[in-house]
Amino acid sequence: MKTVSVIGLGNRGTEYMGFIKAFHSKKAKIVALCDCRQQALDDIAPIYDIPKDKQFISTDEFFSKGVLSDALIISTQDASHYEITKAAIETGYKYILLEKPVSGKKEEYHELRDMAEDKGVILIICHVLRYSNYYSKIKEIISGGQIGDIVSINHTENVGYFHFAHSFVRGNWRDEYTSTPSILAKCCHDIDLIAWFMDSPCTSVSSVGSLKYFCKENAPEGATEFCMGGCKAKKNCPYDAEALYITDPFYKAKFIKHMKRTLTGKAENSKDDIVHAIKYGDYGKCVFLNDNNVCDNQMVTMQFKNGATAVLSMNGHSNKMFRECHIVGTKGELIGYNAKLKLNIFGGKSKTIHTGSVGFTGHVEGDIRLINGFIRILTGEHKELSDITTIDATVISHDIALAAEESRKNGGVPVSLS
Repeated sequence: MKTVSVIGLGNRGTEYMGFIKAFHSKKAKIVALCDCRQQALDDIAPIYDIPKDKQFISTDEFFSKGVLSDALIISTQDASHYEITKAAIETGYKYILLEKPVSGKKEEYHELRDMAEDKGVILIICHVLRYSNYYSKIKEIISGGQIGDIVSINHTENVGYFHFAHSFVRGNWRDEYTSTPSILAKCCHDIDLIAWFMDSPCTSVSSVGSLKYFCKENAPEGATEFCMGGCKAKKNCPYDAEALYITDPFYKAKFIKHMKRTLTGKAENSKDDIVHAIKYGDYGKCVFLNDNNVCDNQMVTMQFKNGATAVLSMNGHSNKMFRECHIVGTKGELIGYNAKLKLNIFGGKSKTIHTGSVGFTGHVEGDIRLINGFIRILTGEHKELSDITTIDATVISHDIALAAEESRKNGGVPVSLS
């Protein structure tokens, strides 16, 4: 039986813990927890029978105990990833699963890459999209040569207006200085996919984008700091927090309506708890009168050594959350929308490919398969790392994302990566 510790008991960390318990209970067990919130420890520890002496309120306390388990999952906020992962490697952990992005500073994630290599640490980053049937099938078709050599990739990440408001206007990723730029926080998944499909070094990046809409200049007449603070524009505002989190009927419910723990910090909530959180907390603030500063739209153009090009578009204003991908090769093309995939061979037949992915689940399928791969590596059942998103792969996507931000802030001037 392998043992796993977890630092960071937010949505992602507890989801991964749940998958281990549900699907791998005969192979691995959660044995220690660390979170800066006592409420989170009190809520989660009993579910996994974690004793008090294996519950830690700070990472300093956690690491002072030495290596507590065979593996470690780090799922804290972005800005803390570097320091915690560095401490984990120095403490002696050999198997680490780290939530993306690794860091918004190039020198930091390059240092972690070098430390992992020097210490023989398997440092896996949660680029979960790679693990889904859908994107695995796209890679298989490309590698099999069915569409020839890639000429171009056009990939769009439609974040969803409610999701963008939740995470990047009201939520933890609204400030690039305490988190990371939205193109890194939200789209390093997508850049990782593009680089994976291309299998060629990226040589040049250019980007344009802005925070166009979620700013005070666009606040409607009568708007107030909090949606439930007397706002006169609530009725016709799609971002009304009271509607999104409390009053919308089931058929209009977005996934954020079910994230009560995110709103209050508690596992069990009454209606009064939710109302209080929306009246006075971050998730009840007007999306136009907030302190957010990350882009709500951005386009990244990439040139690769093999002569191919790629364009990534990040859009924070779509009605639903979905990704689109159009890959053009010398012999054919692949057109992907959510979980649907169409293969067109030039001068030949077209066919729809069923990948077994479920479109409405977001990347939950990839999350499950990521944990499956992590446990198999931990137990020695899976020894091949070429298909695993280790820190080596992450450096590529992060370099591209930060080059895109450098270009954007300088008027779209190309940035060389060669």
